[in-house]
Amino acid sequence: MEKKNRSHPAEFILCGLLYSNSKSDPPLFYTFTFTYILSLLGNLTIIVTISLSSTLQTPMYFFLTNLSILDICCISITVPKMLYNFAVESYTILFHECVIQLYLFTWIEISELLLLTYMAFDRYTAICKPLHYTLIITRKVCFQAVITVWTLGAFSSAAHTSVTFSLSFCTNKEINHFFCEIPSLLKLSCTDTTLNEMFTLVTDVFLGIMCFVFISISYYFILLSITHIHSSEGKKKATSTCTSHIMVVIIYYGTLFVAYIKPQSGFFYNQDKILSVIYAVFVPLINPLIYTLRNRDMTHAIVKLYYKITLTTK
Repeated sequence: MEKKNRSHPAEFILCGLLYSNSKSDPPLFYTFTFTYILSLLGNLTIIVTISLSSTLQTPMYFFLTNLSILDICCISITVPKMLYNFAVESYTILFHECVIQLYLFTWIEISELLLLTYMAFDRYTAICKPLHYTLIITRKVCFQAVITVWTLGAFSSAAHTSVTFSLSFCTNKEINHFFCEIPSLLKLSCTDTTLNEMFTLVTDVFLGIMCFVFISISYYFILLSITHIHSSEGKKKATSTCTSHIMVVIIYYGTLFVAYIKPQSGFFYNQDKILSVIYAVFVPLINPLIYTLRNRDMTHAIVKLYYKITLTTK
């Protein structure tokens, strides 16, 4: 009987953001539906604009295309299931669906961390070594970097997922979250999770801190190079190419660090779902806004594409 209670359940119950408060479901449903649609439109606009614009065929925009793809994947892994649960008023998720959701979400999050790091290296090379930029950041290197990012993310996620679901789960099937995430699942285990928590913390700290330090070093040298630029127009142009990336890094790393690298106290645990909403739902929405509103080349390309489509349809 004890063995049965400790086996994997057929399904889990996702408590959602407000512990299945039905009176709050309609506002949440419309809010997240609107956010999901805007996020898809924003990121698809970036992908289509870069693909069709001859002036944006550079490594920086190639990486930005991949960032938009990751953002679409990220929000599509979590939000549609939550919207479906709102619509049918059922908050269950099958065990294998939970495994797949955890694996895909962790894969995308790790890949985005690595991609943001390589984007910092791209900006470092463009500003600090402009004469050698085309020799260092070649088309082949860009494709190799993206393949490496996706591959490392896939293998790291597989390790996290296998370690998490190697645990036994008790009769309590309620996940205090709106999707399957490692910290929430560890709370349901009826076995000792000390090693799992240590593994998650060590890998997250190693990967997160390593990437963050690399980004910080890159921007340290970028700032030094900018100070040596004599013309104000040159400084402005160099700064504008980095501002969007810096803003995305601050928002993304800030929420992830607070969510994963923090004490497991009650006060902090109550903030988990709010932080998850920020980096899993609103960051994919904010990223295209940052890269379009603060990037003159992207804004001009979108306007040009809009008028081109408008003229051809008339």
